[in-house]
Amino acid sequence: MAGKEQPTNKWIVLAMITTILTGAIGIPFVAMPVLFSSINKELNLTLAQTGMVWGALPVGVALFSLPGGLLGDRFGFHKIIGVGCFIIALTNAFRGITNDAITLTIAMLLCGISLAAVVPNLPKVASLYFPPRQLGLALGILNAGFSLGGILATALGAIVILPLVGSWRNVLFSYSAICVVLGIGWFSVVSKKEPSQTAEDTEVTVGRVSFRESFGAIVRVKDMWLLIIVNLMLVGSFIAMLGYLPIYLENTGMTKSAGDTVTSTIFIAGMLGTIVIPALSDRIGARKITVIVCVGVTVICTYLISLSVGVSLWLLIPLIGFAVQSAIALFFAITLEMKEIGPIYGGSAIGILIAGQNVGGFLLPIIGGNLAELNQSWPFAFWAILIFVTIPCLFLVRETGRK
Repeated sequence: MAGKEQPTNKWIVLAMITTILTGAIGIPFVAMPVLFSSINKELNLTLAQTGMVWGALPVGVALFSLPGGLLGDRFGFHKIIGVGCFIIALTNAFRGITNDAITLTIAMLLCGISLAAVVPNLPKVASLYFPPRQLGLALGILNAGFSLGGILATALGAIVILPLVGSWRNVLFSYSAICVVLGIGWFSVVSKKEPSQTAEDTEVTVGRVSFRESFGAIVRVKDMWLLIIVNLMLVGSFIAMLGYLPIYLENTGMTKSAGDTVTSTIFIAGMLGTIVIPALSDRIGARKITVIVCVGVTVICTYLISLSVGVSLWLLIPLIGFAVQSAIALFFAITLEMKEIGPIYGGSAIGILIAGQNVGGFLLPIIGGNLAELNQSWPFAFWAILIFVTIPCLFLVRETGRK
């Protein structure tokens, strides 16, 4: 007689979801910018069309992040994450068979939707397997996976992989193969059995909940609305900066290679920050004050970029990556630790936060681009002001860490 199925070891699960965030989320999300020069030549895209294509991805993520979280809460993370990897493979490959700006934009939108089906459920998995004293560390390690995917896609996509496989289309097909392998690995390694132990001394059984119940539970929590506003302004500004920095640095006199290199330090420092700071908040038992400090550092560094040139940018830019990635992990921890949310509605709640981030990621680059037409430094001052406004909102959010 076969033994009763047991949940997979929590560290194996963490390794799997981090690898999925790297290979099935981070790499497909960040893949396109370094390939655009080849794509534009073949498809004869204008700069305006390139902007339309790139903007479709966060729109897709914003539109489907909440439904993606609701699906995970309703049908279980095991199915949604595994099947989601295969759907990402299909939509990413669709990008590789497009022949004009319209079809590529549609493919980007569909790819964003498929990414959004998986992303909200990954932090929820961490909250199910790890107790509060380890949750910050687990979420930090998980979020580092996205930064690693960004580094790999930007460093290897155009310089290493494209010459090996012959075209930008084949680069995308290669990434789809990675997603398929990760989907198979997920179903092979991670048990369908979900853990019921969510705290050191409290046992909570996570059942299936309806879409209406999940959404209704979340919208009644005031702190969730505050965190949505904070994520829209902070992470939206961060996404806008990522797109503008290479152009800005080149305009200030840096070579393109130097500008791309200093921009990549955002991801490198982000990997460090997203592990160290949440783990520190675990140890001191305080989430809110830690994230407020991170946001304060981001405000100062963002504003100083508008006044700085040369060597100082090599300090300010990675500090922003360090602070923002730390804050994102802490936002997820705070959300999952709210008594009204917890792991039961965690996927839906994280989905709403990610939707807010990508709404900001769509709107704030447009505003920043218009300001840059007037003065190339003004976008950073604008983003710094928006980020500063989030600090009073964070003071109103309840502390969820261990006192």
